[in-house]
Formats: sequence, C-alpha cells, structure tokens
Amino acid sequence: MDRGTRSKDALLDAAERLIAEHGFEVPLRDIAKAAGQRNNSAVNYHFRSRQDLVDAVVARRLLPMELERERMLGELDADADAHALMRVLVLPLLRLESTHYARFVQVVGPRLRTEPMNSAETAWPRVLDALSHAVPGGDRRTRHRRVAAVATAMFALAAEHERAAQDGTDPGDPEEIVHMLAAMLTATAPRLV
Repeated sequence: MDRGTRSKDALLDAAERLIAEHGFEVPLRDIAKAAGQRNNSAVNYHFRSRQDLVDAVVARRLLPMELERERMLGELDADADAHALMRVLVLPLLRLESTHYARFVQVVGPRLRTEPMNSAETAWPRVLDALSHAVPGGDRRTRHRRVAAVATAMFALAAEHERAAQDGTDPGDPEEIVHMLAAMLTATAPRLV
C-alpha cells in the first residue's frame, strides 16, 4: 500500500471515529491531526469537502456489507419471514471491522445522500421492499413509515451494541436486536379512533 493510500485510510478511520464521538462539525484539522497528518488541509487534499469525506467513509463500509447482504439474500427462500430479512440488514452491520460506524451513521444520517450506491449494486432496496410486505395491514405509506422507523431503530441499537463492545461490557446477542426489530416491524398497529 502506497503512502497516499495509507494517508487516505488513516483520514477515513479518524473521520469515522471523531464524527461518531464529537458530531458532524468536528474540525477537519482535528481529523487530520488524529490521522497523523501534519498538514491541516490534508482532508481537503484527499477529499474535496466534508461531504465527500463522509461519502468516502460510507462507501468504504458499505461495499463489504452489501456483498454479505447479497450472499445472505441468495440463501433465503422466496417467502422469508421478517426475522430472516432483518438478519440480512443487521448482521452485516454488526460484523463490520469498525468500532464506530453505526454511531457515525447516526450522526451523519440526515446528511447522507439518498443513493450512496447504484440501486443495482445494493441489496438494501430489495430487503426494505420485502420488509414492507411483512408489515401487517396498512396502506403503502404506512408500511413505508414503519420500515423507515425500524431502520432508524436498527442504527440506534447497532450504535449501542458498538458502545457496549468498546466499553468492554457485554453487547448482547445480535439475534436479540434482530428479534426486537422484527417484532417492531410486524406488530399489529393499534386501532385509532
């Protein structure tokens, strides 16, 4: 690996950690310093903007997750239940070789581009569509809101899992997260009067 690639990787690692810990507006010079860069403008040299840096962190983590999701989807039956589909979303996220990615995504979520990858390259839309069909009753918009709420909860639970693992406490079984999210997805909505 050449020096430029090592520098870029160090910047991505530092950005992921510092943004997760201190928020989106963490100074770029702090990211450069944490990456071992003496030049405060190293981030701007390798990435044109803060948004490009965020997109690069996401792209680096998304590809391995999507490959795992594709493999897992290929092993599912056509009539897979909500638990099996939630495993496809949750387990690759929890298996990442990262201590801060879920927390990073929580922070940058509102600033993420809607399509980080070409939809033909990602399993995410197919899994979300299948999950929307697991929501009992309701119209399309209601099912879509429920799936979006479950995705938000997934990142929050994954972030707590990361924190516990980093703190040296038992993060719990990932299957518990899958079960909670599947239950949230498939719960019968209360009848509102």
